[in-house]
Amino acid sequence: MVALAQVQGSRDTDQFLSLAVQVGSLGIFESDLEHQQTDFSPELCGILGLPVGTRMSYDMAMRLFDQRDRPAVQARAEAAINSADRGKWSAVCRVTRTDGAVRWVSVHGRRIYRGQEPVRSLGVVIDITDRRETEAALRESERRLRLALEAAQMGTFEADITTGQALIDAQEARLLGLREEARVVSIADLRKRIPLEDLKISDDKKERLANHHEPYCHDFRLRMPDGSVRWLSAYADVRESRVFGVNFDITRRKLAEAALEESEARLRIATGGAALGVFEWDAETDCAVWENERMYEIFGRARAHGPLTKKEFVESYLHPDDAHGFEAALRVARLTGGNLHATCRITREDRAQGWLQIDGRFEPSPAGKLSHLVAVVADITERKLLEQRANELCENLATIQEEERERIAQELHDSTAQHLLAVSLNLMNLRPKAGLGNDEIKRWDDTRASLEEAMKELRTFSYLMHPPALQHNGLCSTIRQYTDGYRGRSGLDVNARLNPGIDNLPYQMQRALLRITQEALANVHRHAAATRVTLDARCIADRVHLVISDDGQNSKDEECAAFTPGRGVSGMTARVNRHRGELRIRTGRHGTRVHAVLPMEPADRKPSAARP
Repeated sequence: MVALAQVQGSRDTDQFLSLAVQVGSLGIFESDLEHQQTDFSPELCGILGLPVGTRMSYDMAMRLFDQRDRPAVQARAEAAINSADRGKWSAVCRVTRTDGAVRWVSVHGRRIYRGQEPVRSLGVVIDITDRRETEAALRESERRLRLALEAAQMGTFEADITTGQALIDAQEARLLGLREEARVVSIADLRKRIPLEDLKISDDKKERLANHHEPYCHDFRLRMPDGSVRWLSAYADVRESRVFGVNFDITRRKLAEAALEESEARLRIATGGAALGVFEWDAETDCAVWENERMYEIFGRARAHGPLTKKEFVESYLHPDDAHGFEAALRVARLTGGNLHATCRITREDRAQGWLQIDGRFEPSPAGKLSHLVAVVADITERKLLEQRANELCENLATIQEEERERIAQELHDSTAQHLLAVSLNLMNLRPKAGLGNDEIKRWDDTRASLEEAMKELRTFSYLMHPPALQHNGLCSTIRQYTDGYRGRSGLDVNARLNPGIDNLPYQMQRALLRITQEALANVHRHAAATRVTLDARCIADRVHLVISDDGQNSKDEECAAFTPGRGVSGMTARVNRHRGELRIRTGRHGTRVHAVLPMEPADRKPSAARP
């Protein structure tokens, strides 16, 4: 009966062992080292991807171990004879399945010896691939976390509320101004270094975290051992009596925020003092934000109606004649990333008209597109009215000057020239017919020649003061007639290339271009050692370009003296400015170039500022 009970107990043990092998996915191997054969259990065949019942040579079985781990496994098995538990060995290594997949396994084996020679080897194999991959993923996650904390200069802490102590890492120690090797700090000591108002806010947030599970996030100041103040931002969570969290330094951000607030305050003062409106506009959505009350005042719009979109501004407020220029300036500023500068007329809510000057710049959006415009608006209506008045006064003054020139020229022609002619005739009658010596004859001839030269200069001066051909024949004919006379008087070679379109310009502009030509050529004659002068008048797009250049070889002193205020430049500049143009003068050793650019105007319109 005892023997029967032992047999039954052995069967139960085998069943339990078989069940454990199946449930635990344990693979079993047995090697006959004398005959160099190895048998695998069905579970081990499944781990290795072998057919159930596989038997192979011992050498073939060893080749199932990954070649990177095979020498170490072989060494451990051979060294088992010297282990404390003779014959026992283990290893964690990789095996290669028949399908090429690599699996991690834990091998526990025992060798049986006859004397000093191993005759059998038994063991179990556990597939630990999932565990190894989980451990690898965990290590990688920890590595990335450390890198992230270091990159963000974040320190970690674990505070025990009951003991009043906190465990910190090296980065946290640096943030707190402690020795880098410090790992335990007193919470009470740290609280002494935090201002009371920051402590109160922090304690309130901790209470809400503990009682209501609200996320804890707090920015606070910390006095450093050297007396400076550092801003830290803390994020934390609580588990029972322990608080886990991270801190990172936000001092630079807080200083930047303070500087920004100060800058915004100064900007508000500046824009308020300069009566500037400030707005932001998104080109993608056509939405605007008006930053101050001045914007509503400029447009005469109630705040309750809100800011304008660009579409509303262009269609309902912007003067139609200025729409194209405004759109072009906006488009160029957005495409190039440059500054926006636009001057335009508007009609306010009360139907009053005014002038605006808009200056701004496009900033990149979060998507990287230049679509966010930040700009200021100035109401320049009063300035434009003053400019218009000044232009009208300048035009009236120019008209008075021309009328005076015409009157003087007429007086010189009708009176002074006639008197000189009478003197010349009287001298001819008074000259004796005979009895004059050679010296007397020469004096009579010189006197007559002087009178004729004076009459010639008087006629030239009269013509220059008021060329009558300008009103009747146009600018091209007048300039050609003038340059022909200039060529004869100065001896310079003058080449004039004139666009017939300049005859269609308003009379006031033709007169200004003629006067600029006269003053520039007069300067060449007086101050430049030139032999040739080139005169070009062209109409390009909506601009008139007048260019007078010479080949004068000026010295440094002459370069400075050739075009200075009082020598024609001030007069030319005034005439150009009167027509809202631009004057460019370049003087060098190879000559002088005067370039006047005037915006073209309709022939029936006076060159004055448009009324708002």
